Amino acid sequence: MKRLLLILSFAFCLSLLAYSQDVQRLAERDIMGTARYVGMGGAMTAIGGDPSAVLDNPAGLGLYRRSEVALTIDETIDYTLHSTPSTLHPTPYTRSRFTLPHCSAVFSWGKPNKHQGMIFNNLMFSFNRLTNFNRDIVVKGQGLGMAETMCVLTNGLAEEYLQDKPWNDNEIGWLSILGYEAYMINPLDDNQWEPAVHLTEGALSVSESGEVDQFTLSWASNISNQWYIGLGLNFPTLSYTKRTSHYETDRSNSAELKSLYHLSGFGVTGSIGVIYRPLQALRIGASFQTPTVMTLSLQTEGDIYTTIAGQKYELLTPSSSGNSRNILSPLRTSVSVATQIGKQGMIALQYDYAHSSEMEDVHTLRLGAEAQAYRGLFINAGYVYESSFMKEDPVWMLGYNEIRTDMDYRYTDASQYASAGIGYRSDVVVAQVAYQYRWQTIHQYASEVQAVPFEVDTKTHRIVATLAWRL
Repeated sequence: MKRLLLILSFAFCLSLLAYSQDVQRLAERDIMGTARYVGMGGAMTAIGGDPSAVLDNPAGLGLYRRSEVALTIDETIDYTLHSTPSTLHPTPYTRSRFTLPHCSAVFSWGKPNKHQGMIFNNLMFSFNRLTNFNRDIVVKGQGLGMAETMCVLTNGLAEEYLQDKPWNDNEIGWLSILGYEAYMINPLDDNQWEPAVHLTEGALSVSESGEVDQFTLSWASNISNQWYIGLGLNFPTLSYTKRTSHYETDRSNSAELKSLYHLSGFGVTGSIGVIYRPLQALRIGASFQTPTVMTLSLQTEGDIYTTIAGQKYELLTPSSSGNSRNILSPLRTSVSVATQIGKQGMIALQYDYAHSSEMEDVHTLRLGAEAQAYRGLFINAGYVYESSFMKEDPVWMLGYNEIRTDMDYRYTDASQYASAGIGYRSDVVVAQVAYQYRWQTIHQYASEVQAVPFEVDTKTHRIVATLAWRL
């Protein structure tokens, strides 16, 4: 009995490891928003006066002195170059998409001629896209370990437990059933298992799609043109879909495992911030965002197609949906300092910190600069370094009782961004456009038994345009 409890407890912990890997991935934030925000690398916690800056620091809303409506569009091109541990040639893949990542309305009222006390109060309603998950990864190599992973997950189970497709047995994982029914694994003595075939070459295809969107209500006040305080209430929504195809062959036998994993959810989080202006040319900003409480709904399914010794086998899992889990995303803090250079420009330095018990602490350094070029025409530029939110060299093991059938996982290196933009301001309209370049390396594992990961270089080009009307 003790041995059974230990096995079940261990399986439960492994299942949490698998789930935690996706929570880590979903915690990633892109530098997205208005063209000014993107052009300055998001280094606007101490600057404010921009709808996307309000997401990092709601006190930035206090800089508004007029009502405003704004809309942003962007075109993003993802480029991935895959190298492999084998001698196969790298294969480039691209994906392009057009999105509406932001729209907002600011309502401002106050006494512009007043110099002391509460001068302005502002409200903002906004929609913002925080993250895009759109990415395609295709890698080819040797030793991808489909059958070997199935054996690891099935060791300890007697053969009779896998007969008659026990999908509803909470102690048996679906990969074990697929491997047994498709003749990928054979039983040994003492409830141990071995691969029925040794497939030496293969390919892994991973296609991700989805996004995190957020609806925000923010309030901020301008006090004596020196202190700006703000509060925000945010409602993020999540949609994430991952489709994988794991194919292996030895030229006479073959197996293809297809998996679907979908997460959707809704959450709530709060934020508070302040901007202090001790001197006319100096601004200091700080903000805090609570962890997001989010309820997730999980859907998963898989199917396998094999050709073993000339015989074809096909098996599909049931579709499992409606499983709910509650998570806490990282709490986030931000501090920034900005200095104005005469009337011609501004430089800002910002540090962001994200903390969660399920992921590595993330440290982000942002540097942004803006200069007045000519009569309302301005230019800006930015650079961002963001450390990895995932633990280095992770070992991700599916639980023995896991219903998921996707066995791949990854470690993501730090992200870097470089950007530049140009815009025009008048009393009525603000028009801006910016370009952003992002680069990152992914270490992709096909399964837990793969010794050497695939190295995948990803590069993203984003063009952003924002149009705002001042009322």
